[in-house]
Amino acid sequence: MRITKNLAIAAIAVAAIAMTSTMSEPVMAAMGEAAIEQRVKFMKADILKPFKAIKSFVKDGKGSAADVAANARKISAAASKIPALFPKGTHRGAYDEKMTRALPKIWEDWNGFKAATDTLVTESAKLATIADTGDAKAIAAQVGAMGKMGCGGCHKPFRGAKVK
Repeated sequence: MRITKNLAIAAIAVAAIAMTSTMSEPVMAAMGEAAIEQRVKFMKADILKPFKAIKSFVKDGKGSAADVAANARKISAAASKIPALFPKGTHRGAYDEKMTRALPKIWEDWNGFKAATDTLVTESAKLATIADTGDAKAIAAQVGAMGKMGCGGCHKPFRGAKVK
């Protein structure tokens, strides 16, 4: 059974390669643009929105520690999905720099990119645990660590500057 399953997987992979090699350049470009649009939408809704709620608690005292914990858990769950949103070829240079800030370095150092996303998973999970204690000072310290090591660990090496 294992051999049959592996043969089926191999056949699907070969078919996928054959399909993409016969697709026209405009079709491939449209697929890349759709992937970039999906990535941007995901990052805004599933990472940035909960982060803004967390930041609002730390900076302005809005919400509660329980809200921070819930939003940190959302970020941790979402961060594990980030690598799948970066198919090869969807970087600056292949697409307009206003469309994507993803640098080619992501694919040149895929293991480093994956490690950076794993750090965000870990640091946001730590924030959720700390937020469960209700200690506002400890929450603020971990938000700083999550921002520096989690968000910054990916954005600094793998994300280009915003273009107007």
